[in-house]
Amino acid sequence: MIEEKKLKLERIKNKKPNFFNFESRCRIFGIGQDIQPKRDLSRYVKWPQYIKIQKKRRIFIQKLKIPSVISRFTKVLDKNMSKQVFQLLNKYKIEEKKTKEGVEDSKKNHKPLFLKHGINSVSRLILKKKALFVLIAHDVNPIECVVWLPSLCLEMNIPFCVIKSKSKLGRLVNRKKSSCISMSNISGKHEEEIKKIIFCFRANFNNRYENAKERWKN
Repeated sequence: MIEEKKLKLERIKNKKPNFFNFESRCRIFGIGQDIQPKRDLSRYVKWPQYIKIQKKRRIFIQKLKIPSVISRFTKVLDKNMSKQVFQLLNKYKIEEKKTKEGVEDSKKNHKPLFLKHGINSVSRLILKKKALFVLIAHDVNPIECVVWLPSLCLEMNIPFCVIKSKSKLGRLVNRKKSSCISMSNISGKHEEEIKKIIFCFRANFNNRYENAKERWKN
């Protein structure tokens, strides 16, 4: 009892003095009363149709067992390696069309087209075995347009890789988007860099195709 009284006295001493005559009261969030706190209203937002499709597709993919042919496009090239690839390809970037005044200068400094884009031109290069390697975008829609390209590359023994964005590939050829890009020729300066890139593509994509097939069977 004595200890409890002592504790009460200590609390009274330590209590801060109230210099205001107003008593604290609980807030009432009725109409015309206290201002309501900010709430997360994201679930009430009317999202555009393309975002709704993206969300539904993501949920749908999580629930399904995806075949190996399509699951290839979920595993993309890692960030560091893709940075190296784009640094090299920017040197062979297709230049924009010049005006009439700069036609003479463009003819003098003409650069051959090393990069080819589009499904038809890329598939032709693969069949002729002229492509050094092929870059395929992971977010092509519908995926049926590109789903056969990796198996064609494997048949013709050409290294390929899946890159994260079709807009990144489009920048290399001065377009908004590009589904796939292939490289046909290189200058002698960049031979060592391209050998490393090709070795990486074969290790991460070409050689892992059979393992993916076996998993799908099991």
